[in-house]
Amino acid sequence: MTFSNATTPATPAIIRYMDDRLDHCLSEVLRSHYWQAFIDDSRSDQDRLLMFAYVMADVGHYQHQVNRAVFTAVGRLGRYIEEQALIRSLIAVQIEEVGHGSLALQDVEALLGTQPTTLSPPATCLVGLVRHLGEEAHPLTHLGYMYFFEKFTTMITPHVLPLLLAAGYPQDRLSFMHLHAEEDLRHTDMLLQSILHVLRRYDDADQHIQHGFDAFAQLYPHPLWSYACARAAADQSTPSDRVLIPQPCA
Repeated sequence: MTFSNATTPATPAIIRYMDDRLDHCLSEVLRSHYWQAFIDDSRSDQDRLLMFAYVMADVGHYQHQVNRAVFTAVGRLGRYIEEQALIRSLIAVQIEEVGHGSLALQDVEALLGTQPTTLSPPATCLVGLVRHLGEEAHPLTHLGYMYFFEKFTTMITPHVLPLLLAAGYPQDRLSFMHLHAEEDLRHTDMLLQSILHVLRRYDDADQHIQHGFDAFAQLYPHPLWSYACARAAADQSTPSDRVLIPQPCA
C-alpha cells in the first residue's frame, strides 16, 4: 500500500500546512546533530543500535499514554446520535495501536538485554502534553498530533530501517518497525479521512487540529531523539563523565 504526499489546490489548507511542516521536519532531522551521529561511519554498529534502543524505549512507554489521551479526547466528543459514525472512525486507529508499546519494548530488550523502566525527561514532557490536550483542550486537537505521529513515521522509517539492518540488527526481531512501516501508511490515510470529515462538520475544526499539531511539534521528534543520542554517548563514557547534555536540535 502506498500513500501519496501530493497536495492540490483543492486540498484543505490545514492538510497542506501539516504536510509542508512534516517535510520541513524531515529535512531538519536529516541535518541534525543526532542524525549525523547516527549515520557517522566512524561509529560502531553497537553505538548506532544503542541510540535506536533508547528511542524505542521511550516509544514503548509513552505509546499507552498516547492511546489513553486519544480515548479521553474522543470520549469528550459526540453528544448526538448523528456522531456515532464519526466516533467510530476517530478511535479506529487507536484501537489498532493497543499493545504496540509492548512490541517496542521487546525490540529494546533484544538490543539491551533489559527494558528501561522510566521515560526520558523529554518523553515525560510529551506524555504531559498529550494528556493535557486529551483532558483539557478541544477534543479535535488529537487529530493534529496523531497525524504528525503516524505520517512522520512513514517518512522517517525508510531512512532508519536500512541503517539498522546494516548495523546487524536481525530482521526477525524488528517487529515494531516492520509492523509500523506497513500500518502507519494505512493509519495516515484513516486519519486523513477523519480530518476531512470533521472539517466538513465543524467550522472551527482546522484551528483545533493545527493547535494539536503545533503543540506536538515543539516536543517531537527533536528533543526525544537528541536525548537518546546523548544518553547513548554517555553510556560509552567513563562513569564520572556520564552527564547528559543534549545538543541543539538541528
